[in-house]
Amino acid sequence: MKELVALARHGWLMSKTGHSVRARGEAEHLVVFIHGYFGSGGAFHPMASHLASLGLAPRQLQYNYFPAGSVADHADRLADAIQRAHPEGPVCVVAHSLGGLIARYYAQVLGGRVDGLVTIGTPHRGTSLARGWPMQLARELSPGSQLLHTLTVTRERLKHARLTSVVAVQDSLVACHSAALDGSRAVYVDGVGHHGVLFHRHTWAAVEDGITLDAPRAVAERDSFAELEDESGEHLAGAAVPLRRVAG
Repeated sequence: MKELVALARHGWLMSKTGHSVRARGEAEHLVVFIHGYFGSGGAFHPMASHLASLGLAPRQLQYNYFPAGSVADHADRLADAIQRAHPEGPVCVVAHSLGGLIARYYAQVLGGRVDGLVTIGTPHRGTSLARGWPMQLARELSPGSQLLHTLTVTRERLKHARLTSVVAVQDSLVACHSAALDGSRAVYVDGVGHHGVLFHRHTWAAVEDGITLDAPRAVAERDSFAELEDESGEHLAGAAVPLRRVAG
């Protein structure tokens, strides 16, 4: 039921895309929001407004794209949009689902500026639900696709970025192991699915941390996100920090 409500909210927000660039004062860094497949920048409206009110994202870029073409196509256009909006200075990206792969291609293949990257429900290892779809953009999400291979072999190019993966434990579209990017600080959010995770307070807290480039990243900071439900310190292969689950 929670996910159905979140999906309805997501649909209602699609019309609230607004201006592509939003500025509330001066800022050294730009925060870019990239929506998921069949979504729009409006899905980030509540989070983006919250971050702006805290002074963490006074300059924002909402990058919108149509669910066609390829990840490379959208990454090319993203590069142009960022260059126009913020020719110099740090760039942080907050991306949902497919948007996270577009951001990674922009950074890893095109050499774009990404100082902080927060992916939310992104299928870094693909999703089996994409198999058999006729559209190229969907096929690129299939496990073992050429796109995912390219992103795997160029992963080292993100080593200087502040990386955060937000994983929705009840996500029926992207498995938990796929949503956690190797080497990132992974935050599990319980009680929500693929769309509901965008509106959860723990997700917003993870984003706040992920775009605050000068803040330390001690493992103990994870306690500030919520009461920890699981203290086992679960690991994924290649992960640099323990993965924790936060209550939903």
